[in-house]
Amino acid sequence: MGAKTQQSQSAKVGVDGQLADRALRALLKHHESSSEKESLLLGNDLDIQVQFTLARIPGNPSPKPIRVDIPNPLVKVTSTNDDGTDDENMDEDDDDSNLQEVEACLIVKEESKPWVQEMITRFPTQLGCIKKILGLQSLRTKHKSFTQRRQLLDRFDVFFADDRILPMLTKALGGKFFEKKKQPIPVRLTRKEALPFAVQKCLSSTFMYLSGGTCVTVKAGNTMMPPAKLLSNIQSICSDVPTKVPRKWSNIRSISIKTSASVALPIYNKTPEELEEIMKLAKEEEKQIVKDETTGDDKGKKKRKMAAAANSDLAKALKKQKAAEAK
Repeated sequence: MGAKTQQSQSAKVGVDGQLADRALRALLKHHESSSEKESLLLGNDLDIQVQFTLARIPGNPSPKPIRVDIPNPLVKVTSTNDDGTDDENMDEDDDDSNLQEVEACLIVKEESKPWVQEMITRFPTQLGCIKKILGLQSLRTKHKSFTQRRQLLDRFDVFFADDRILPMLTKALGGKFFEKKKQPIPVRLTRKEALPFAVQKCLSSTFMYLSGGTCVTVKAGNTMMPPAKLLSNIQSICSDVPTKVPRKWSNIRSISIKTSASVALPIYNKTPEELEEIMKLAKEEEKQIVKDETTGDDKGKKKRKMAAAANSDLAKALKKQKAAEAK
C-alpha cells in the first residue's frame, strides 16, 4: 500500500516548466548585469546549479558520485554509433565547439594498466581524454605528500577509477579531492569492451553527492550555454535527482536554481496539501515496518516501535514545516 501511495504522490509533484524558465532567465539577466557593472571581459562565466533542500538528512551519506542524466553535456564528448565509430550525423543544435575538452586521469589496479593503455590506443577518439593511467600502488607511493596530491588534483579536470578499488581511494587521495568535488567517478572495468562507452557516458552526465546535510547541489551548466539547453538540463535534473535520494519526492522540501555567486531562486516548494500526503505516507510506512518486525506476542515491543516512529526526524520536520506554513 505504501508503494502505491508513493507512486500516486510522485505523479502529482514536479517542477513547473514555465516557472523554471522565468527563474532561469532572471538569473541569466542578473549575471549579465553584474558582469557589466564589474567590467569583466573574460572569465566571467559561472556555473548554474540546481539546489535541493531535503526534509530529512540521508541515513547513509556517501562521498561516492551519483550519476545524473542530462540531455546536454557540460564538456566536450564524442558522439558514437553502436559499433563504436564516430557519428558524423550531428545536428547543428549539438555543436559543442564552446565546450571544454577535459583531461582525465584513470586510477586502476597495477595489473590493469597494460590492457587499459591498449584500449586507449584502439579507441583514441572515445578514450583520448584519458591522459594518465595511475596505478593504485603508484598513487600510494609517488603521491604521499600533500604537495604531490595537490599537484595531481590541479593537473586533471576529471578523475575516473576502477569501481573495485574506490573504497581504498579516500585515504590515498586525501580530503582536498572531496572538498573540490573531484573525487573519482567509478567506472566498471570488468567488461573491457565497454570502457569507451562508460567513459563517454560519464562525460555526458552530471553528478550529485549525498552528504551529511539536507542540501544537495547539482551542476546544470554555465552561463555561457544557450538558455534552452540550460532549461532542458535543469528539468532533467529536477526529474532524476528525487528518484536517487532516500524517500524520493517525499523527501524533497524545495528546489532552487542559482549561480555559484548568486542567491537561490525557488522553482519548487511543497504545499500544505503535499505535506499532508507525505505525513500519511510516512505513517503507513512506519506501521508496515512495525507489522513486519513484530509478532502478536510482542505487544510491548510494538508500542515502543510505534512511539519511536511517531517521534522520527521526518515526522518532526514535516510537522514543524506544516505548522510554519499554516501561520
